[in-house]
Amino acid sequence: MYSHFIQFTIPRIGQGLVALLLYLNFLQLPFVAVFRDSLPVLYWLLPLALAAGVLWFARNPLGVGMVWAGVLAGVYVVLDLAGVGFWAIGGRVYQVWRTVWMGGLLAWVLTLGWLVYGWRRAQKLCTTAYRVTTSKPLPGGRLRIVQVSDLHAGSTMNAARAAELAARLDALDPDLLVLTGDIYDETTPRPDFEAYNQVFAGAKARYGKYFVYGNHDLGQYFGKASFTRADFEAAMAAAGVRVLEDVAVTVPTGGGLLRIVGRKDWLFCEGRRCPAGKLLGGPDSVFTLWLDHEPRELKEAAAAGADLILCGHTHAGQLWPVGLVARLFRFNELNYGSRKIGGATAIVSAGAGTWGYRLRTEGRTEVVCVEVETRR
Repeated sequence: MYSHFIQFTIPRIGQGLVALLLYLNFLQLPFVAVFRDSLPVLYWLLPLALAAGVLWFARNPLGVGMVWAGVLAGVYVVLDLAGVGFWAIGGRVYQVWRTVWMGGLLAWVLTLGWLVYGWRRAQKLCTTAYRVTTSKPLPGGRLRIVQVSDLHAGSTMNAARAAELAARLDALDPDLLVLTGDIYDETTPRPDFEAYNQVFAGAKARYGKYFVYGNHDLGQYFGKASFTRADFEAAMAAAGVRVLEDVAVTVPTGGGLLRIVGRKDWLFCEGRRCPAGKLLGGPDSVFTLWLDHEPRELKEAAAAGADLILCGHTHAGQLWPVGLVARLFRFNELNYGSRKIGGATAIVSAGAGTWGYRLRTEGRTEVVCVEVETRR
């Protein structure tokens, strides 16, 4: 689980730095600068009141105010640096910049545009298709796997959009439907919980429906969930979804066998889970699908015999530059997309929903469809 320091202290420090940066920039706003000589007290106090208002609006680490204030501060940093460069050039270039800058109002315009773009991108549910080949036998020579991950029902994907997801799953006509964690979280309202349970109950998959826990499904990071673990597992059972926790199961298809391995989530169990090598003894002739909420221990999974590894968790960053930072500092073994790892193909979904903020400026809000074919 994330510590209190990470969840709350770091955001508070960030809020303070943002407020200071904004205060210094607010001094340049036209409706503030006009008081510089006539009413100096108002000139210094008005931006202080504005900064205090921003800090109050951004008090919730998961609220849109925090994102808005952070983006506004980030835009100001970029534009301030650009302004220094134009000042160094001087002349007409700097005069044009001062006009465009509008006393700092440009940052507000760009921030509003960024938020509108992020909201619209979050709302657009896409299907991302991958093609994978294998030398192992498959029923009819092919297998269609549909993955739903990180739905976080109740956020971008609320109960009103349950029918949209149901229609997409029906159109994709999967052989296997796999849910790779964080389908719900502690903020999911009960009506949304029940609506998506109905979606999964109505979904058809020839060879079954399978689920692995994410760190949020039963987590209590920012509040108490509207359902218990017993409620959750009863709902999965009623929907015909099999919950897998550090177990390998074989699936008869009428044309051979498939194997599905479901892992406990590393964060939720704090790393106390079965080593990959103990779940499988190594590659064999059975095609093996490996489900793990987080893209961790991918090499170990491949060495244990996984042919296809499906993960989620990262949201591909969701809000720029989170994904860029994650890639630079290698927070995840794979942040998004597909990669060959040993004899396996690993795929990380950006998620069918959004976490916390109903915004997305990195990755896609997506359902993943993997077409696996036997190589001839």
